[in-house]
Formats: sequence, structure tokens, C-alpha cells
Amino acid sequence: MKAKTNVLVTCGRFYPSIALVRALHDAGARVDVADSYKLAPALHSSAVDQFHVVAPAAGDPLQFVEDVAQIIKDRDIDLVVPAIEEGFYLRNYEDLIPAPIFAPSFATIEQLHDKARFHALCAELGLRTPKTITVTSQDELRDAIGQFDLYLARPAFSRGGQTCLTNHGPRAGEMSVDDCVPTTENPWLVQEFVEGDDACSFSVVRDGEVVVHCTYEPSVAATGGYAIQFHSIDDFGTLEVARAIAKRFDYTGFLGLDIRRTPDGAFVMIECNPRVTAGSFLTPGEWVGGAVIDEPSELRIAPAGQKRQYDAYMLVGNAAKLPARKLLHELLTTPDAVLKAGDVLPALYCLINRRHWSHKAEEEHTSLSEAFTADISWDGSPMPTMPEGRGA
Repeated sequence: MKAKTNVLVTCGRFYPSIALVRALHDAGARVDVADSYKLAPALHSSAVDQFHVVAPAAGDPLQFVEDVAQIIKDRDIDLVVPAIEEGFYLRNYEDLIPAPIFAPSFATIEQLHDKARFHALCAELGLRTPKTITVTSQDELRDAIGQFDLYLARPAFSRGGQTCLTNHGPRAGEMSVDDCVPTTENPWLVQEFVEGDDACSFSVVRDGEVVVHCTYEPSVAATGGYAIQFHSIDDFGTLEVARAIAKRFDYTGFLGLDIRRTPDGAFVMIECNPRVTAGSFLTPGEWVGGAVIDEPSELRIAPAGQKRQYDAYMLVGNAAKLPARKLLHELLTTPDAVLKAGDVLPALYCLINRRHWSHKAEEEHTSLSEAFTADISWDGSPMPTMPEGRGA
């Protein structure tokens, strides 16, 4: 028997993959990491034994799968641990991946990643959701938004709030109906805007059981809607929801939930992310790493009161558009999620990445989040079929 578990983490550009790489290393694994972008932060962590540049998962999924399969063979990999949506491609082509994948089945991913199907699942589980209309054309979208005083609309296959049509809040007016393209393959959800505070959860799940759980809130959000500062809080019911979903699908992998807490003390389910989330930075690394490579003996719940932020998003372009005095205060008082003594290069590469993807977004006339995720995300479109004889 090998002394160490050899693990391959994919998508080293995704900031939570840095927490994941460190957690697995601290749990005793030998860690490799891969990405299509050679300056991805996690590739340069001191916790990494070797890094690999692979084809982009969304841009060339067949080559991506072949690249990962070759790494597994060359490096004697025991376990593949995806960080974000590149894992959806690995699960779709799992027959070609010669190692276990720490992620739910593709059928489970399809249901949870699709916000329309997740809305239906919540109804089955008795969980409250916003009033919702699913549309597949611009005409249906116009009709649906007319049925709500305050609304929020977005694609069924989207992430991080990067595409949002709304008439309320700081993002009102960012998009018009003419900018939206609902289709049968990628419908949009039009939902009643629910007032309240955002909250999230992050779980590590094995064989249908939640073994590590963290509940947290965003403290500061970027103008694109994604959180760049976050803190752990006491659980208010997210654990039971995560358990219900885990049991329903006999789930194994990471599970994230986005929730809106209403003024009346209730909570409303918003979406599910079958992947790693920022909660990994608020959870002890030895818990996360141990839960992935070993069989945990008991449930572990991250303590409230931990606070972290992405300094790269504060420093390069001030993504949250904070006043100078507030920005300085946060930089001086809140620990960077990425910076760690003895492993400082990922923090430097986060600054490089932030600038790189910002420039790419400007060149392509798109948002930062869209530029960042373009070659790793999945929009629900059918994936190509592997030609006979290829990928064997």
C-alpha cells in the first residue's frame, strides 16, 4: 500500500481550490493540480507536488478529459477532486477517467445545477423558494416580469449572479430584456424578488452523509454580485437542508447552498452549487482534507466568527467600489483568504490573475466573472460525443 494518497485537484484558478490543495496536503495527501491557465494561483502553492497545464474543459472537453486521464496514469493518481464546473465534464465522461472522482453523478449535477429543476426539487422537499416562472423566449420573459412588482431573472444554468435582469437593488438596469436569450436548451427563471440577507453553506458529503458543514454570510460583494468578503455564522437550518439533499441523491462530493434570510426569520432557497465554495476558507483544512481522503468518524461543524476576504479583488480595481477609508479599514482588519505564511505565491498569483481576467474581460467586452469562467463552465448544452477509439 502506498504511504500517501495521490490526489489531482482540477481548476487551480478558482480561489477555493487553494484552500482545497492546502487541506489535502495537510491531511497527508500528495497533491497535483491542473488548469488550462499556467498562472492559476493554486498551481504555485507550496502544497503542490506537481502542476499540469491541460486543455480548457468547456473549450475542448474531449482533449481536457484525455489530458486528465493521462495525468492520472503518469502520476499514479488515486483520486480526482474537481473544484468547480470542470468537474461536470469529468463526471460526464467518467468512463474515460481511470480513477475515482470526488463529485456526485452527472445526473445529480444536472438536476442541482439547473435552477429550474432545483426549484422543483425544493417543492418536493417542502422547502420555500421564490415565486418562479420558467421561460424559453424573450416574449415569455417580457410577459413573466410583468407579473411581478419586483423581479429577478437569470439563466437556469448560471453561476455567481454573473447574469442578472432585475428592477430592484444595486443591479437594477444592468441588463434589458433585449440582452437576454432564453431558449428551450437554456431557459431562464423569473422570480419574485425576496427581501432579506444572503447566506450560504458549504458541506463535504460522503455516501449521502454530511460530514463537514459550514454556514456563512457574504460581508462585502463585488459589483457583479459575487462575494469577496465572507464570515462564518451559526447554522439556522442549512445543515438539515444539506442532509436532505445528500440523502436524496446518495451524494458524494462538495455541496454549496445559497439562501435568502427574510425579515420574518424564515429562509428561502435560491440555488445549489454542486462544487467547492468560499466556505472552504472558513472551515479547518484538516477537516476538509481528512473528509475527502479518509472516512470521517463524526460530523464537524465550522465555528462561527471566522472572517476572510479576497485582497486581490480589493486591491486591483476595488471590485466592491468601497470608499477609500472603508477599503483601507477592511484591508487592515480582515485576513486575506489566500495569504498564508510559508505559502505566499498563491496570493501573488491571485493579483496577477485578477489583472489578467480583468484585461480579458475588457478586450472581449464582457464581465470579469464571464471571462474568468468561460472555459470552465457548463451552460446545459449537450456535450460532444467521444469518437470511437478516442479516449481509450
